[in-house]
Formats: sequence, C-alpha cells, structure tokens
Amino acid sequence: MSSSDAKINLTLAFVLNNATVDDHGNAMQYPAPSAVQENIVKRVKQSTYAKDFALVWGPSTFLDPGTTSGDTKGYSANVTAIFKGPKGDYRVVTSGTNPKSDFDISEEDNDIAQTALSALISSAPWGTSISKGAMAGAQNILQGSTPMGGSLLGYLTNGASNGGTITVVGHSLGGALASVLALYLKAELSSATVNCFTFAAPTAGNEQFADYFDTTMTGLSTRFFNSKDIVPDSWSASTIKNILTIYKPDIDTPKKIQDDINKNLGALKFLNFKQPSEGQQQLTGAVNTGLIKNDDNDFDRQVGYQHVDAYLTLLGMAAGDVWLPPASTVRGEDLVLG
Repeated sequence: MSSSDAKINLTLAFVLNNATVDDHGNAMQYPAPSAVQENIVKRVKQSTYAKDFALVWGPSTFLDPGTTSGDTKGYSANVTAIFKGPKGDYRVVTSGTNPKSDFDISEEDNDIAQTALSALISSAPWGTSISKGAMAGAQNILQGSTPMGGSLLGYLTNGASNGGTITVVGHSLGGALASVLALYLKAELSSATVNCFTFAAPTAGNEQFADYFDTTMTGLSTRFFNSKDIVPDSWSASTIKNILTIYKPDIDTPKKIQDDINKNLGALKFLNFKQPSEGQQQLTGAVNTGLIKNDDNDFDRQVGYQHVDAYLTLLGMAAGDVWLPPASTVRGEDLVLG
C-alpha cells in the first residue's frame, strides 16, 4: 500500500481510539451509540486524509463489564467499525487500549497466558497460540453487532466476499487484534482479498503464530513501528530488553519497570512470543527532549508521545490532520508487564 494509505489508516485508527472521548477530552462512560457514531463521522469528515471514507457498519462498542474493577464498568473496551472508501474497498478498524478501562489493561493487554488459535480459526496449525487477552478481544469484536448491520462477519459476507478488498486496521492493542481478525476474515472469506495494516502493535501470539501470520499474509501485511515505542517490544523475550535502555542517555527506565522485565524474562522465554515479520517497517524515532522536565514523569511522558504523536510526525502528518484529545500521561508500567 502507498504512503497515502498509511496516513488514511492511521487517521481511521486514531478516530476509533478516541471514539468514546468527547470534544473536551473526557472519556464517556456508558456512551450512547449515537454519540459514538457522531464522533466517528464528524472526525473522519474533518480529517485531512480520510474524509472520503464513509462509515457503513457500526460502531460496535464492547463496554468494560466491571469484572476486574467496578470503577471502570461502562467505559469502552473495544470500538469497531467498517468504512468504505471511494474505490469501493473496506477498512475494518478496531480501537486500541482505553486507559479508562481496567478490563482493557488487565485482560486484553496483560493476560498473556496462551490459548490455541484453533478455537477461533479451525484451520490454524497445531501449536499456534495467542494470548488469552487477544482471544477475548477478538471474540468480543466478532460477537458484537449493530441493529442495522448485524455482525461484522455477516456484513462483510454480504458486501465484500465476492472479490472485494478488505483491510483490517489497528493501532496498539487494536493492531494486535487486527492481526488476529485479518487471519480470521481471510479464512472465512476465501474469495476476498484481506490485508492487515497495523501501527505500534505488540504481537498477539507465539512463534508459531508469527510463522502462520507471515505465511498466510505474504504480500498482504504492513506493520509500522516506531523504534522509540516500547509497546511493539513488549512480550517478546528477544525484544523486551530493549526497553531497559530505550531512552538513554536522556531518560532512565524506572527501576520498577527494569525489575519487572528482569523478573519475568524467564516466563516470556517459555511463552515464546514473537512479532510477525511480514510487512514490518521500522520508523526511526528520536527522544523528544522538549518533554523532559527532570521529574518522575519524564519516562511516562516520553512513552505516551512515542506511542501516539510520534507516528504522525514519522509518517509526515501534522497534528491537525486528525483529532486527538489533549495529551495525558500514560503509565509506562501499564504497557510493560502490567
């Protein structure tokens, strides 16, 4: 896909990431479906690169059930929508982690115990496993429906199965889930062309999953990651150690995160998480020294910037090309081993 596709897809991913955030930057609890839809349509229309894409299914919103924390019940955990482009292709877009949803953080992000992918895709090879968090997220998305459009698979079966082109898009957790959903849709819609396009994605599964993805999605995958973003390095024992020195000499990685990485390295080696390599494209990032205030939040501020805003800069986009809420401090420890 072209550089313009990267800008379109990042725009759509960021719109979905913030679909349940109001115009003042406040997260919406128990958001009305009409309000979520209004946010999406308005922000796509106002964007620089995706304004010609029409919302045709959804959004389908899975709300935090409150099983891990009652305080976060009712905030969105997954928001998914389908857009149709001016050339007739479809973009299936699902959201990344909502920092207001403990279910997102505790379950979908950080439940890294593994389960067989064959429970979702019967043709997946033996030994191919994904995290339980990724499985929960994918199932929540696929079980969702909208009053007018039915299920995601049902809509695509009717609209895009006969030689259509579908691109599954996501940023961060949304990117990990997109890699699973792309494999699922490719298995279910054999006559459609199914692509996967992710940004800042951690891996969803083990080495066999990475091999299965690379083989199945040959020539159909694009995976952008910023070299200064800690999230793509998470879970894989071969890359997570990069986080120990990722912002040096400007910023030290907090001791708690260093200790968590070193403590869990043996378990990660056993689980054998691995990033797919098909379509992987590194964006060479740099520490944003303008954010350094020599306080306890320097690491977290850098994590938030490198995981979101830096992708706009590295892809040649401007801050106003897509609506984003006011910057907030992300806790690095929530993104690395919980």
